[in-house]
Amino acid sequence: MVLVLIYTDIKSQEEIVRMDYGIWADMENTTVSDLTFRFSQKIQKNLTISSEYLKRDFDFFDRTEVSPLEDINRFHQLQLSLDYEIEIGKAYTIEAAFKPTISSSWTSSLSQEDFLWIFSAWISKKWSGKKQRNNWVRVGIFNDVLFGSPRLIPLLEYSTYISDKLFLKLGFPESAISFQFNERNRLLLEHSFSGMYANVASPLQIQNFGELVDGKLVLNGSQISLDYQYRLQPNLTTISQIGYQLVEDFEIQDNNDNPFYDFGQGSSIFFSMGIMYNFK
Repeated sequence: MVLVLIYTDIKSQEEIVRMDYGIWADMENTTVSDLTFRFSQKIQKNLTISSEYLKRDFDFFDRTEVSPLEDINRFHQLQLSLDYEIEIGKAYTIEAAFKPTISSSWTSSLSQEDFLWIFSAWISKKWSGKKQRNNWVRVGIFNDVLFGSPRLIPLLEYSTYISDKLFLKLGFPESAISFQFNERNRLLLEHSFSGMYANVASPLQIQNFGELVDGKLVLNGSQISLDYQYRLQPNLTTISQIGYQLVEDFEIQDNNDNPFYDFGQGSSIFFSMGIMYNFK
């Protein structure tokens, strides 16, 4: 599950706190549960700082090839993000983000293998279309773990207001359509790619392969989700989500990103519930 703040929300939600809990019902004899805390604050006109903590638990069934299994049952991810933007005239904006991340099983002391260096940079153009409704185009690159180890990935996005209540975003790696029924109720349909690349901090024994030191747990794929957001009061919103996760890679890799043990491909229905508080 991922935080969904489509383009129009980024400008309005300057200070938020959010908590989500989600579960993947069944994926290749594995159940996955996520607990996520997020905080974001705009500290200057052009600078936003945010942080995110994710605890991901795996419940494996009939997995006897890997030991000790409890060393890959839980992973933690802690990310700090610094986002800076520069407006060029009324139409163009240049944005850059630096996101140092710790992603690890944390079964031993931290090492350099636990750190990931995530960043992005893009340029966007804004213009008004029919009935003065805003449109955006964004082009850029980002270094992320959507497809395994951190690598450069292109970003391309077109966003527009189809009507006062209907918003559309088409692009890669995310596309979404949002409908605002009224001030309290909102529905969001999204397709996105997601990835996990975490250090296994303790040595593993894998049947027929031997010992693995500084292995990496890799989990990536794509998902389609439907979110219902209900505003309880002006600053407090609940989020309910249901979706379908398609897993393309679920494996343990060695320190050179070579597959060492494959859990297999799979898919799962997932559910999540969350609550978000906006300070402004």
